[in-house]
Amino acid sequence: MSRFRAAQRAVTDRVHAVSEDQWSASTPCRDWDVAELVGHLIEENSYAAPLVHGLDLKSAGEVVQGSRKLPVHGGVGANLAEEWDEVAARATDAFSADGALDRSVELSRGPTPVRQYIAEMTADFVIHGWDLGRASGYPDPLPAAAVEAVYELAKTMGDMSGTGMFDKPVPVPDDAPTIDKLVALAGRDPRWG
Repeated sequence: MSRFRAAQRAVTDRVHAVSEDQWSASTPCRDWDVAELVGHLIEENSYAAPLVHGLDLKSAGEVVQGSRKLPVHGGVGANLAEEWDEVAARATDAFSADGALDRSVELSRGPTPVRQYIAEMTADFVIHGWDLGRASGYPDPLPAAAVEAVYELAKTMGDMSGTGMFDKPVPVPDDAPTIDKLVALAGRDPRWG
């Protein structure tokens, strides 16, 4: 849970650091600009509370679609940052509830232990936190313990490009920093930007 919270805070810091003119900037995640990337993170976090509280995937999806906000003030960035803060708090509260980490959730692949689900969400935060930091020029590093844990998990998955969610791994030197090795496994060029 501590790595999840640290990685989620790192994303929060990056979301709030995006300037209004950066929301349409490209990211290392080639399919999304900054706003679309943050929108993806919002949607992923939106599922956590309904799933952890026992809803099936279809019902959780209905809750998520019913809770999405339409822009009302302050431009794209202000709305996305506000929505991120709300869903991040709900996800953290759900995972922090008594006994939550001992439950299972229904994902598209079937029942999944919450501990595995939270590890996968942490991986999403770290990889997309790196994407967001590179796209916006955010200078601070991601939390080292979370990066190490996600890298260890990613190494066991091998070439993730077959999932359709990642490009082919990018070669990096053996002595590259762990974050570079991780994002390279996820099909990103650590020199991006």
